[in-house]
Amino acid sequence: MSKFFVDYNKSSQATTILWTHEDIKIEETEPFIDFIRCDFNGEDYKFLYQDEKDFKQLSLDNFAALKGDEEDTFLLCYTADIELDLNQKIDFKKALDFSSNLVEVVLGFKHKSKVLEDCFEEHENRQTELQKG
Repeated sequence: MSKFFVDYNKSSQATTILWTHEDIKIEETEPFIDFIRCDFNGEDYKFLYQDEKDFKQLSLDNFAALKGDEEDTFLLCYTADIELDLNQKIDFKKALDFSSNLVEVVLGFKHKSKVLEDCFEEHENRQTELQKG
């Protein structure tokens, strides 16, 4: 197992989402890394899912949901440490080689320890480097 780091700490690097939950505000939630995707060959992506134990989230720090330019849009700023064994995820490792270690990290959100389903739409995904930690 190796440790890795992703950095979406600046708004210029942040992913943008459209918050769609009608009853719960994003500020009332706890973010977590739902999955990580990586361009495999220019057409297909390879994925790592936390709920399938493909990786372990060690931390998600400095989270801020900054209001975007459009109504109900938010820029998601944070840093995160994860642990994964790339030797067990050969296709994902190949995708990292193809994409020069660039990944897209997609967050999920919990409210009162329960995972919220369908609470946002991906608006603009930004890639970041999966850095060896």
